[in-house]
Amino acid sequence: MEKKRLQFDFDEVAVKEIDELRKATAMPTRAELIRQALRFLRWTLDETNKGASLLIERNGNIRQVIFPFWTMDK
Repeated sequence: MEKKRLQFDFDEVAVKEIDELRKATAMPTRAELIRQALRFLRWTLDETNKGASLLIERNGNIRQVIFPFWTMDK
């Protein structure tokens, strides 16, 4: 697959967050972190559009994750 070069402008806070996430996930590069984040977002959208719910369990308590920043295709 042919690669295309993209350039994004981020403020210092966003760059710091990207670098912290890259380190926490052991991703080798910022680009790889962004690629994996896009894959995760695509999977999440695909699954929720098919009616799935995302759940988080902490200390035996389960709650549904709500993403108010997107709408489902229906």
